Amino acid sequence: MYISNEKIKSSILGFLIGLAVIIPGFSGAQIAIMFKLYDKLMDAMSNLFKKKSIMFLLPIVVGAIIGFIIGLFSVRFLLSISTFAVVAFFAGLMIGGIPTITKEVKGSKFKKSYVFNIILGLIIPLGLSITAVHANWNLSSLLTDIPWYMYLFCLIIGFLVALTQLIPGLSATALLMSFGLYNTLMDSVSVTVWKENPMIICIYMALIVGAILGVLLISKIINKLLNKYKIGFYYVIIGLCISSIISMFYNPEIVTFYQNFDKFVWVHIVIGLALLVVGVSSVLFVSYKTNKKQEISDADDGVQKYN
Repeated sequence: MYISNEKIKSSILGFLIGLAVIIPGFSGAQIAIMFKLYDKLMDAMSNLFKKKSIMFLLPIVVGAIIGFIIGLFSVRFLLSISTFAVVAFFAGLMIGGIPTITKEVKGSKFKKSYVFNIILGLIIPLGLSITAVHANWNLSSLLTDIPWYMYLFCLIIGFLVALTQLIPGLSATALLMSFGLYNTLMDSVSVTVWKENPMIICIYMALIVGAILGVLLISKIINKLLNKYKIGFYYVIIGLCISSIISMFYNPEIVTFYQNFDKFVWVHIVIGLALLVVGVSSVLFVSYKTNKKQEISDADDGVQKYN
């Protein structure tokens, strides 16, 4: 997805990353790859205190905050109306972006070891989703009368949330669902809850501090992998992205939708499938236009160079 103004492009990317925290199975890092900004994003995060990195990340951060706030209210509202339809649309966006990701390994020699990379990528998101659906972990009750160790635990959770936002195919919602924290945290964003339990603010702070630490450490690791083992790492990403699309249709939120199946569910499924097609088609169309525009630009540069 090419947009001439990089700041606008970065702001849109940030907005979608903010939404990715809210939408089950949605991957902000995969969107960064579709925008052809993933490598640059990881490099900027791993060199966070350089002026160039700060200027690049600023519109992304602003967009992410706006996306998160809008997603917290509007997308959650839409999910309450039709979880399947909303998830299907975003799954369509991710499916449409897969050719952009596979393009990163096009032309490279395929090694047998890459099969393991793909399988590794396939296992992780599905494993997280299966855990979220079947595990009996439920820490939500600990947010009512918060014990001291919950703050330490939330530091770790925040760190893992950062991991999900930096590695394509992983989902913050699936992670939080696996610990029974997703709905509780979303519902806690309320003045009434804050008045009744003001210490919940400290939980937010612990999550934020953990996420910042995660970004600082994980981005450096990913940047090194991209510099030294780019092709192998992208094969892991391909597996992650395919698996994450599957896990979008298998997580606690969507399973609840399946369990409440009745005659009206067919309406949601039909609308969802239509939106999935719209999502795939829109991304493929934009990618096609982008490639055409890039080919024309390259051709013009070639003519000017020749003259």
